[in-house]
Amino acid sequence: MWFPFGWIRRRRLARRELLRYWDGTRTRYGDPFLLWRALTHHDTIQLGTHWDAAENGEEPATTELVTATAEIFGVSRFVQEATGTASGLTDWELMGLLEQLVDYIDALKKKHNPQPTSSPPTDSESSTSPGPPNEAENSGSASG
Repeated sequence: MWFPFGWIRRRRLARRELLRYWDGTRTRYGDPFLLWRALTHHDTIQLGTHWDAAENGEEPATTELVTATAEIFGVSRFVQEATGTASGLTDWELMGLLEQLVDYIDALKKKHNPQPTSSPPTDSESSTSPGPPNEAENSGSASG
């Protein structure tokens, strides 16, 4: 008899709001806020500064950001052996992994802290705000 244990495991993990990512060999799961804190408090990078520099392809900031991302996520950078086998994530994939984390955290924030909806307008208007005249007031007593 076949049991969908993999499906059950993935479903349980999805409910826990863990970040799911590919490490170049297998799927991993990570605590998004733990990963975020590790990035924002990393010894060798300033996330905002390094991110902007990496988007412009500036060195050594790009390499430092990619290296820190690999370290924090516990993945290896791409390496191709002399035998032709390859493993790890490319620098492009590591930048994508960092972007995936940012997007995931933004989605969690929106999910758990929804923006308040605007309240319905009230009947009283401010006396200092100019507006169109009320048609009901102007339509009655103009006859002579």
